[in-house]
Amino acid sequence: MTELFEGLFYTVARVILGILRLLHFLAWHIGVSTIGWSIGWYFYRTISIGFFPGESLDDEESCHWFKALVIELTGLVILISVIRVLSSVL
Repeated sequence: MTELFEGLFYTVARVILGILRLLHFLAWHIGVSTIGWSIGWYFYRTISIGFFPGESLDDEESCHWFKALVIELTGLVILISVIRVLSSVL
């Protein structure tokens, strides 16, 4: 009887772990890749008057990984900064 509960618990725990891994992947992809890239891309395009980054807004996959990381993190820092400033003002 104990083995049955252990097997059932193990199976349920594996399913929950799989769901959590999927949610983690989706949160990372949507939060960092999509939102961070979009905000960072517009920021760098505005600052460099259209020269950087050379990739289009939809070409994130063809961008070098380090350049994409810098653009995405810049976008997230801008988003967090704007939220903090607006939260302190309002």
